[in-house]
Amino acid sequence: MSLRDLLGLVLLNLNRMRSRVVMTAMGVVVGTAAIVVLISLASGLQASTVESFEDFGSLNQITVFSSARMGGDSSAEGLTADALDDLASIDGVVAITPYESLNGGSLSYNRLSGFASIYGIDPDVIENMDFVMTEGDDNIGNYTVIVGSDVGSRFSEDGDSGGGGGFGPMMMMGGQDDSTDTEDAIDLMGKTITLELTRRDDDGDEETHKVRLRVGGVIESSGGQEDYNLYMSIDDVEDLTAWKNGERPDWEDEGYSQAIVIAEQDAEITLEVTDEIENRGYFAMSTTSIVEALNSTFMIIEAVLGGVASIALFVAAIGIANTMIMSVLERTREVGLMKAVGATNRDVLSVFLTEAAFIGLIGGVVGIILGIVGAQIIDVFAASYLASSGSDITSVVVTPLWLPIGAMIFSVLIGLGAGIYPAFRAVQLDPVMALKYE
Repeated sequence: MSLRDLLGLVLLNLNRMRSRVVMTAMGVVVGTAAIVVLISLASGLQASTVESFEDFGSLNQITVFSSARMGGDSSAEGLTADALDDLASIDGVVAITPYESLNGGSLSYNRLSGFASIYGIDPDVIENMDFVMTEGDDNIGNYTVIVGSDVGSRFSEDGDSGGGGGFGPMMMMGGQDDSTDTEDAIDLMGKTITLELTRRDDDGDEETHKVRLRVGGVIESSGGQEDYNLYMSIDDVEDLTAWKNGERPDWEDEGYSQAIVIAEQDAEITLEVTDEIENRGYFAMSTTSIVEALNSTFMIIEAVLGGVASIALFVAAIGIANTMIMSVLERTREVGLMKAVGATNRDVLSVFLTEAAFIGLIGGVVGIILGIVGAQIIDVFAASYLASSGSDITSVVVTPLWLPIGAMIFSVLIGLGAGIYPAFRAVQLDPVMALKYE
């Protein structure tokens, strides 16, 4: 039997029992639509979550802590100068810099008080940190600093800009603080701001130390924590820490609190470098590793949701099998006639399997269309609600290309699987007995 004859016969048979075909295909429609909607929602959640984590910093930057500082048991030395040189020798590492914070300081500009998270880094490495400057340049040193795009919004007349020198959870996530109006943010480019430190002397009296910082550049907004940071030379931070603590820190021999390792601009290389750093006894964290972990988690979620929705398809398979068995019984004489005029067992098998596959295909096509439409309707309402809540998320639904293709193939396979038993029943019919069947 030629392919053309096979398709013609199958379409004729399906048309004769179209009411039963439609009712049977409805189960496939429901299952396929459920798969498309649920996985599209999971994919949308994955995309928005991963995007928000990518705002935390460059994907090729790895933050390294010594295990001792993280409370771990490790034979690895602290992040001394020798340790940094050792980490810099790892294949795929482009540069490495200490990353020391300066705590307890307050900033002021004219009569305005403000704050920022202050970090000291190696001026020679800053060109590798992918800072995009909206104003000025990224040269730091001798109390010339660069600031994040939102540092200027942290200044106010009463100093109530969120509290001294640190950020709460909202700030860590790159959210906005309503304590100041960002429209009144000052442009710090080229300005000189004052950093004031305090300490207690041996008699318990309070001493202050003021340093004038010149802002040499403003970093383009990333939507993350970096927007609220101020960066200065590690030597400047060391000098200020020495004054505040009353003694100069010996970071090179005792170890820095943390360091930033910059890897090549390749996600796989960044992960390999992260693993190697951890193998050497340090605690390492990168945005890339977080994103990879999130993707793995969401793959599991998508698999679970797809499995739940697939239950409806397996139920639909029972309906297809029932329909095809009834079709075999009703068409027993027809099967006998086909064999009597020369149809082979393979021809009969092909007819019934193709009919079952077509039922799955019809249900799959309709289910995919309804699933995509339903997902988009959900997206419109969800995006409208999120927008009214002040969220920047514009879409909660993502339908990857593989999803409708995979759903189509799955629905056809369900139809084929359900048609195997009825098809073999038809093949096993004896032509003589089939022709006598009433």
